[in-house]
Amino acid sequence: MRDRVEQLDGLRGIFSILVIAHHHNAFKESVFYNNFFVINSSLFVDFFFVLSGFVIARNYLGRINTPHDFGIFLKKRFIRLFPLLFYTEVIFIIASLIGESSPMKNVGELGLRYYAYTAFDTLTFMGSTPVFGSWVSNNYPAWSISSEMVSYAVFGLVILLLPKIKYASFAVIALLSGLFIISRGEYLLAYDYGFVRGLLCFSLGIFTNLVLNKRAFSLSAYEIPFLLFLIAAMYVVHHWGLNLWKLVFPFIFAIGIIIFASSRGIVTQMLKSEAFQYLGKISYSIYLNHAIVLILVNVILFRALKSPVNEGMIAISLVTSISLTILYSHFTYEFIEKRAGKVLKKMLE
Repeated sequence: MRDRVEQLDGLRGIFSILVIAHHHNAFKESVFYNNFFVINSSLFVDFFFVLSGFVIARNYLGRINTPHDFGIFLKKRFIRLFPLLFYTEVIFIIASLIGESSPMKNVGELGLRYYAYTAFDTLTFMGSTPVFGSWVSNNYPAWSISSEMVSYAVFGLVILLLPKIKYASFAVIALLSGLFIISRGEYLLAYDYGFVRGLLCFSLGIFTNLVLNKRAFSLSAYEIPFLLFLIAAMYVVHHWGLNLWKLVFPFIFAIGIIIFASSRGIVTQMLKSEAFQYLGKISYSIYLNHAIVLILVNVILFRALKSPVNEGMIAISLVTSISLTILYSHFTYEFIEKRAGKVLKKMLE
């Protein structure tokens, strides 16, 4: 692995927390959800996709020359993603079955067969495709992990089969993905064709790496203006209901990666601090853990304890959910991502 761009890890950590705020949407009229920034924080998933394309290109361009190389590449990606994906699906199935036996259940009985089928969709990395149907995963954010794996496979195949025209190929993939999204009339594709959205962002991440390889920049002065522009863009698409204009955000995130990868400013120094670096390190666990924590916290606070539904309690729910997700993710990072990952790696050797 090449040297990490630490400030980008810090951004990934912050954005993973903002995704929690976006999914804390049980009370949609609350000031803590019903604002342009939180409602559109789902767009930070696209930052993860662009960053993933950047990181993978940075570390694997020129290293996939044979089918054996391709197999090793996919195996490494599988080992990185699967243990936590499997663990969180099992936890969700157990919690859902227990919940069905509770008087506080949300829906009618779905049963083990339903949960197993949706888990199969997720664990085969098909959760962002219509191959087995457009199921909402038990752990509903997990669709993006499917999109990641599809992008890895496409990346490896292009590098292996079309090395001389790889950038032209990625440009075509990005263009076709954008046109497909426009034809659907919806940018925020997820459980049906979310992999297309992922491919668009991932491809832009590859070109972001190309730009940074071609030229060195000094862009510290653009850190804060970029963040202000990002927030302004989120306001504009929300205020005017510009759904398909959200297609600009992968490009905005690509520019942001170039800026922060080329910066030594005050925001970069903050992102390199120990706290933000740790959030970045456990961000995969934060992302896959937060849904179950949000559900449990709200069930305990507002159903079991019958707390009043007001802005103060909703704030307590949000802060508690974020805090418990971070704490829980510390342990899943250590014991599932790292240790179970090592066990899986030995099994596949």
